[in-house]
Parts: sequence; structure tokens; C-alpha cells
Amino acid sequence: MNISVELTPELVEYIESKVRTGRYKSRSEVVREAIRMMIKSDLEKMLEEKGFDLKKFEEEREKVSGELIERKYKI
Repeated sequence: MNISVELTPELVEYIESKVRTGRYKSRSEVVREAIRMMIKSDLEKMLEEKGFDLKKFEEEREKVSGELIERKYKI
């Protein structure tokens, strides 16, 4: 689906600079990534407001990931 937005010249230049780095192939990719980051931020805020400890979650996730890798590769 295509949409149109009006941006200031400064925002257009910022997006173009991201594309020039080579990390993104197009302006659309930059905008999609920005929206994904906003969604993630909104979800994190919502979870924190409900008392969910994101730092603890990340620590546990890393611990479990490490255990699964060790189990898989018999380290």
C-alpha cells in the first residue's frame, strides 16, 4: 500500500543520509524502520506502565538463549 506524506527538507535530507550509508536501500525502508522503532517504544512503555520489568526480561532472555545454545551445540 502506498501513502504520501509531506516532510520538511531537513527530514528528507536525514532520510537520504540514512540511504547513503548503505544500510537502507530506499527511503521506504528508512520510514518502515522508524515506524517499527516507534511501535517497539510504545510497547515497552505500555509494559513498563503495567509493572513489567524490561531489564529483567532481557536478562532472562539472554540467560535462556545461552542455555539453549549450549544445549544445542553441547558446549
